[in-house]
Amino acid sequence: MPLTSTAEPQARTELLDIPVRVPATRTPYWHSDYPLLAVTHVDPQYAQLRELFPTGWAHLVQTKTLIDAVAALEAPEAVTADAHLRRIAPLLTAAAHELTQFAEAEQDGAAAGAVPQARCAAERLLHYAHTQVWKDVTLSEPQQGTPWLYCGPLNTWAMNTVHLPLGFLVVLPNASLQREIDTVNEVLPGIQPRIGELLGGTAKSVQAEHPTMQIVDLLLAGGESRVGHKNFAHFFPLEAPHSRVAGPEFTVVFANVHAERMERCSVALLDRYQEAGATTDLDATLRASLRWFRCHDLAHFWRRGNVQGSGNPAPGLTPFEAMTLEETYADVLGVVSAASFFPSASLGQAYLAELLRYLSRRHHHFADSGAAVLTAGWLVTRGLSLQNRDDHWLDKALPMFEELALCLHRALWEADPTDLDELRDALATGLRYRDGLDELYRTTPTDLEYTFG
Repeated sequence: MPLTSTAEPQARTELLDIPVRVPATRTPYWHSDYPLLAVTHVDPQYAQLRELFPTGWAHLVQTKTLIDAVAALEAPEAVTADAHLRRIAPLLTAAAHELTQFAEAEQDGAAAGAVPQARCAAERLLHYAHTQVWKDVTLSEPQQGTPWLYCGPLNTWAMNTVHLPLGFLVVLPNASLQREIDTVNEVLPGIQPRIGELLGGTAKSVQAEHPTMQIVDLLLAGGESRVGHKNFAHFFPLEAPHSRVAGPEFTVVFANVHAERMERCSVALLDRYQEAGATTDLDATLRASLRWFRCHDLAHFWRRGNVQGSGNPAPGLTPFEAMTLEETYADVLGVVSAASFFPSASLGQAYLAELLRYLSRRHHHFADSGAAVLTAGWLVTRGLSLQNRDDHWLDKALPMFEELALCLHRALWEADPTDLDELRDALATGLRYRDGLDELYRTTPTDLEYTFG
């Protein structure tokens, strides 16, 4: 079976020559045709869920079943929004009842911190079922030692068109892996001058209050987060319409999902591709990937100090082109930041492993994959091998990443088109490089499918 679609879109962006993406309800919509997926079992026999909520866990499982049913009924091309609401109103009401039952069962339990969140979610579901309007809610980030629950509107990706992007999450903070994020936060005062040195001036963050990042284990996921793309992170309140936050914005990262995907997809791709004989250290690579992801998260906001406001893109860049360039900027500036304070062979392996996985997807539907294509092309053009196992690979790549970050900064934030031709050529080179990986993606999973319980 073919790995990629033979019906490639004809329209292409003018500056970077990216095929114009077309909205689709397929999930996940950006995968190549017939992707090879690994099935992962989250919390077998609901062991953690039962331990945390011994009297109310079954109500959470039933809530998940009902929210999954809401998502399964989504057919916006065939059913109007009003008709869809009439179909799902009984499901929303039943889910609200289950959450209320859970709250009553666990109100005196050791994990009662999730009870107010369940009551709030139940009230919102009932209100929406009767009014078609979501009540606004103020969210607080997960706290160590306390389960965290969310049920309500939850956008996965804008291109996954649905009437009601509804999600359900139950998570438990992971103190061990949270330490990797805390370590990055501790060196943050040193990262800013390092970024300024790279960009050739004083660096500033265009977001006064940095978002936090909470590393958790996923116990249950329902709705869009179950039947759509299998996210390993959600951004609040960005992806939760009709919500605000009690403190800084926060990102929730599913550590167990990310770890499983690293082992069975990203690292498996890297080991098979490099054929080095030695296997990658999974724990060290996982921890390095989290430090890089935190630095990526922060890198979205770094600018040279003379940039006015958030900066302006080069004339003519489409929103998707700019999004692709920004994800590339955050990737490479993030890995430079992480390498400046946490240099290791594992960081280079984590970056390469994820690069290979993102290269498997349609770059014109997903900006993160466009970033992988652009970066691969940039490195290959400069003669850096991605296939040879080399503990010093990242040391060789860093000057190239720094050069790329400067080009991207000019194009994204300084309205400077000087480097667009070179960026376009790197994209084209990256696409040719990706075409040579077809056999790898036919034999190694590139993403996960979930089962629970």
